[in-house]
Amino acid sequence: MSEINNRTLLICLQSVYQSIKRFEGLLESETMRKPADIQESLHDYDRALEILKDLYEEELSKGADLPPIEEIIQDRESKEAIPFKKKS
Repeated sequence: MSEINNRTLLICLQSVYQSIKRFEGLLESETMRKPADIQESLHDYDRALEILKDLYEEELSKGADLPPIEEIIQDRESKEAIPFKKKS
């Protein structure tokens, strides 16, 4: 698999997170027609986010010049960072 640079990783992480928030908003919509389809997509995006967060954390541990994850992925309503699991 090809490697991606840190800037691309940052953009992907933000994009996937924003897509998750969009899908969550759709699930809360009263006009939702196929919630199972959205739920399935949400599950896929959640998994992708976890993988990207792991890669991001790995790059940070190598000294990459990237902002802390808490600064780039925030809950749009509360402005609090999403939970970020540290590797053991």
